Amino acid sequence: EELFHAALERAPAERGAFLEGACRGDEELRREVLSLLAEEGEARRLMEEPAGVAVTQRLAVTRGTHLGPYEVDELVGAGGMGEVYRARDTRLGRDVAIKTLPDAFARDREHVTRFLREGRALASLNHPNIGAIHGLEESGERSYLVLEFVEGRTLADRLRRGPLPPAEAIRVCCQIAAGLEAAHESGIVHRDL
Repeated sequence: EELFHAALERAPAERGAFLEGACRGDEELRREVLSLLAEEGEARRLMEEPAGVAVTQRLAVTRGTHLGPYEVDELVGAGGMGEVYRARDTRLGRDVAIKTLPDAFARDREHVTRFLREGRALASLNHPNIGAIHGLEESGERSYLVLEFVEGRTLADRLRRGPLPPAEAIRVCCQIAAGLEAAHESGIVHRDL
C-alpha cells in the first residue's frame, strides 16, 4: 500500500523506474503494485466520465442483444480499440467471439475504416496460433467481426498467479512467435502486442 501511494505521487512515466528500485527484485510485489495502479487509472477515468455517457456506452451491447444471428452472452475483454463479447451463433449452434468498436469510435469513419481493414487482414491469415475470422458483419449502424471463440484463460490471467515455469514459458513464447511470424510473412504487424 505504501509503494502504491508513493508511486501515485510520481508522474506516470517515472513509476516504472521507481518500482524497479523500490521493489528490489520482488517481482510479485512489483506486479501487484502495477496492477493496483492500472485499476486506479481505470477508476479515475470512470469517475471523470459523465454518468450518462458511461451508461449509454456500456449498455450499447449487452447480454441478450442480437447482432444479426448472434446473441450476445457476455463481455470477455475490452481495450481502447475494441470490445470482445462471447456470443451464440443461433444458426450454427456454436459460440463465437464478436468484436465491435467502442461507441465512441463506431461512427468515426477513420476508426471504422481501420476496423474493417483489421478484419480483412485477419481473414488473410490461417495459422493454428491465430484465431480464425468467420465474418465481417453489420447490424444497424454497427460493424462487427465474428471470430473463433477460444475457450480458456488468457496468458494475463495465468501470469497473475505467478511466473511461468521456464519450460512452459518457452512453449508459450514459441506459440506466440509462430503466430507473429505467420502474420509478418503476410505483411501484418500486431501493434498491440
